[in-house]
Amino acid sequence: MCLVGDKQLVVMYLKAIRCTLVNCTCECFQPGKINLRTCDQCKHGWVAHALDKLSTQHLYHPTQVEIVQSNVVFDISSLMLYGTQAVPVRLKILLDRLFSVLKQEEVLHILHGLGWTLRDYVRGYILQVGNKIELVYKPI
Repeated sequence: MCLVGDKQLVVMYLKAIRCTLVNCTCECFQPGKINLRTCDQCKHGWVAHALDKLSTQHLYHPTQVEIVQSNVVFDISSLMLYGTQAVPVRLKILLDRLFSVLKQEEVLHILHGLGWTLRDYVRGYILQVGNKIELVYKPI
């Protein structure tokens, strides 16, 4: 099993996330101490590892609506949210579309597993200091 810090990222599926870059032998993503999105073992990025979990095969006809499964949304969300503190607007719109077809408890589970709260996600960025204390502006 490959653990990603204190996150439930891999524990959720109990599958190691290997690096997909050519000639890389890294079998398990280990987040860096300074940059969570860089592997300590091979020094490649999170996306190069996470692509191992995404399937490129579709089991539906192009004219059919694809059924969205929470584990697939988790995989896609992890590419955008894991180890980040902000989401670009266009990517957030895509995630909003995916989250809109899931139950709220599934969305909360996905966000929590990636280190985000619903409030932070709605805002589009994490408003915190390292010890998870929110910054509050107080005018003088």
